Amino acid sequence: MTWEPIDLSGITDEVAAGIDGRPEPALLTREDGAGLLYPGMVNGLHGESGSGKTWLALHACAQEMRAGHAVAYIDHEGDPRSIVARLMDLQVTADQIVRHFRYSQPETPFSDGAGLLLTGLQDEEVRLVVIDSTGEGLALAGAKPNADDEVARWFREVPRRIADHGPSVLLLDHSAKAAGGELWPIGSQRKRAAVNGAQYYIETLSPFGRDRPGAAKLVCAKDRHGRYIVGQQVATLHVTPGDRLRITLAAPEPTERADHGGFRPTMLMERISSLLEREGALSSARIEQSVTGRREVVRRALTLLVDEGNVTRSHGARGALVHTLSRPFTTSPRTRGEVINGDLDWPVTAGARSNVEEPPNHMD
Repeated sequence: MTWEPIDLSGITDEVAAGIDGRPEPALLTREDGAGLLYPGMVNGLHGESGSGKTWLALHACAQEMRAGHAVAYIDHEGDPRSIVARLMDLQVTADQIVRHFRYSQPETPFSDGAGLLLTGLQDEEVRLVVIDSTGEGLALAGAKPNADDEVARWFREVPRRIADHGPSVLLLDHSAKAAGGELWPIGSQRKRAAVNGAQYYIETLSPFGRDRPGAAKLVCAKDRHGRYIVGQQVATLHVTPGDRLRITLAAPEPTERADHGGFRPTMLMERISSLLEREGALSSARIEQSVTGRREVVRRALTLLVDEGNVTRSHGARGALVHTLSRPFTTSPRTRGEVINGDLDWPVTAGARSNVEEPPNHMD
């Protein structure tokens, strides 16, 4: 790209003819066929440790490999044995892994091997590139996670450059620590602008482990192209362990949809409920200031809480509307104080590993 103006005549002709060119998410598909990741763009997935980020990323890889497409996994945190074992857990065959899975564990900055990697992505028509994780990738490049200019430079030089060669890029990251900041990963706000596809937050609904089924929800934090709205639950991840591990990505339950057919901002509704439970009665202005999210979506969430009887609304001093919690709202079946099991590296199908005992793996 240069500073010279772009000739838009061809684009205007296509738009006028009804070919608007707006992209659609086509990878990491739900059971109903709807996709979550945009091809040729940078997408993100973040959540707490143990929330299932790596499992979901490998589920996306497995979908592509079973369809005969090549994928690449740039691993800054794990090890190849663990990743291969998980793929076999997901019923990906050894032949499919050898033919379609490109795994790398770089020890030098991207610039040292960029040419070879990018050429390989094009030659093999790689559809998906997972980078696990953003924080470790930044560290390898010597970039500070809170330095805006260094973060922006890394996004330009690594994930955006890879996406420009065709693949969908999926970045795995950790959630911000600050209360109410779950919708964005930890570190510089430059990460928000750098994602030109979609960003999702994964939250555990019920803990899952070696012998315990569980679930997590995916919430939209950003969709550059408007397929999903901020705060909308876009999918539910179900994990069922056993001799044959099963992972499914389902469309949101009907309870996540408003009666008029739109989507209910249940994440913000739960956040407002928790705020009122913690702080007591609050005005509309105080709630909008305290809850992270677009103001119009926060207002909609508050209105739904009032309409459904979770919150009562009354007039206070100087005409202010005061809101009081009458019944807590929650989307999570887990009880308060329950610890989420972060050790998700359960044994694979018989024969997939050797009998040599490995050290514990702390990946998601």
